Amino acid sequence: MKKLLWAALLTLTIASGAFGASESPLSASTKASIKETLADAVKSKEITPQQYAKALSWVDVTPCKGVNKSLEQRGKVSLANAIKKQLKVESVDVLATFKSEGWTIVYVDTHVSDEPYLFYSKDPTLASKPVTRWSGAATMFETSEIEKWVVDNAHGIPKRLAACFAWHVTLSRD
Repeated sequence: MKKLLWAALLTLTIASGAFGASESPLSASTKASIKETLADAVKSKEITPQQYAKALSWVDVTPCKGVNKSLEQRGKVSLANAIKKQLKVESVDVLATFKSEGWTIVYVDTHVSDEPYLFYSKDPTLASKPVTRWSGAATMFETSEIEKWVVDNAHGIPKRLAACFAWHVTLSRD
């Protein structure tokens, strides 16, 4: 049962959203599915009531409102070239960007490992390296923990951008 619940949580988390110039709020059906999964998880003691309450508080918010996610093809090429040099890899594909108040988070595929999110406190094309990076999977009840990780590891990042990132990778990731 535990493995089945984890698989359902990860599937809902990964399948519940899509990239775009602007991150849409969760649909009513996605919200209902997430709420049902969370309720089942707390009932079966897979998560604590505190984790349930925290996760539930993220379902109806839209923290990416005001975060710029657009990127032109020309910008993708120069960004990919800069990141390729920073990471010392042969190839980089820029999959998405999140920008707010001078900070940028860039989601890339290096064709070497899991796709990382790279955090920059200034223009990524001028940086010598990212401030920090994150990759991996996160479940829908880890949003607050991911937001805290971002704030702790990307010192000075705007609160809105940290919340948008956490929400995106746990509740709206494609």
